[in-house]
Amino acid sequence: MLAEDFRKKSNLKWRGILILIQIELKAFWRNKNILLSQIIQPIMYFLFLVMGIGSSIGLIHYGNITVRYEVYALVGVMGLLITNQMTQTIYRTTIDKRWGLLPLKFLSGIKPFYYIIGMSTYPMIGFLFQSCLLYILALVAGFSINVLSFIFAVTIAVTALLFWTSLGILMTVFINDYQRRDTIIAMFILPIGFSAPTFYLMESVPFYINVIAYLNPLTYQITAIRSALFGDLQVNFVFISLSLSFLSIVISSLVLMKTKLVVKER
Repeated sequence: MLAEDFRKKSNLKWRGILILIQIELKAFWRNKNILLSQIIQPIMYFLFLVMGIGSSIGLIHYGNITVRYEVYALVGVMGLLITNQMTQTIYRTTIDKRWGLLPLKFLSGIKPFYYIIGMSTYPMIGFLFQSCLLYILALVAGFSINVLSFIFAVTIAVTALLFWTSLGILMTVFINDYQRRDTIIAMFILPIGFSAPTFYLMESVPFYINVIAYLNPLTYQITAIRSALFGDLQVNFVFISLSLSFLSIVISSLVLMKTKLVVKER
């Protein structure tokens, strides 16, 4: 096999994903500081955003159903956690770039597609952990949420997470200066999270906010998650959410297949 074919052909096949998943699982449980932040973050969001705002609003009309604002905002928190998990992918991919592990993994027979799925393990585990914590907090607060509907909603959320992890890997590959990359992330994460309908209703805001919201991929992902949680599945939004993740993975795989395996991290 020629050197340029290593990223196109793989003797490892699906074992490549399993190897990466195993590595990322070990990294997640060994990083106590990250684990602590994964616990604190959803608790703070729940106490001060979900409970704090929800206590003054009560019931709201969402589509054809009436729900408690706290449950509506709970999905908004999940949306924020999804986008925040992108930083974990960037962190893990940066380590691979900085220490030459990225080219080593490719030369070992791991395909770009395998790499993307494998490197999504770290944020996926973090998000699943946070989602379980949110569900427990919701039950303690007295919210009635069907467990099967919640599992369905989290499943859609995990597929949406792949869009952001793929985007995070792309950013890490293209931007070699970590200070510039951190600046870009800091500038865009917050607007992405709050320009989507995480805590507001689309029909209750000015037109320009709706325009911005519809340009935000998170809007379609959150709407799909809410439709699953509330038992009123909106297939079109679920399809858009899945399509965004699929396109992001395909584009990232193609870019990784062509990128130069040179360590330039600064």
